[in-house]
Amino acid sequence: MKKFILLIVLIGIASFVGACAPAYVRNQPSPMNYDRPQRPSDNHVWRDGDWVWNRQSRAYDQRNGSWVMPKRGRSFKQGHWETNRRGQYWVKGQWD
Repeated sequence: MKKFILLIVLIGIASFVGACAPAYVRNQPSPMNYDRPQRPSDNHVWRDGDWVWNRQSRAYDQRNGSWVMPKRGRSFKQGHWETNRRGQYWVKGQWD
C-alpha cells in the first residue's frame, strides 16, 4: 500500500513539473490581428494578449488582449518570446 501511495505521489509531482515547463517551438507563430474593443473607462489600461500552449495541437494559441484596471502601485510587464538552445518559448506577462 505504501508503494502504491508513493507511486501516485511521484506521478503527481512529475505531471506538475511537466505542466510548468515551457513548451519550445522552432519558430514563433505569427500573431493574428484583432480589433481592440472600446475602452470601458479612462481608468482602464490595455494589456496585450498572451500565447498559451495547446497540448493537443502541440502549438501555441493566441489569446486576445483586454482592458484591465491597473493594480495600485504596480505596472504590467508584457509577455515576450525568449530563445535558448532548445528553441523559442513564450514568457507570460505579469504585474510587477
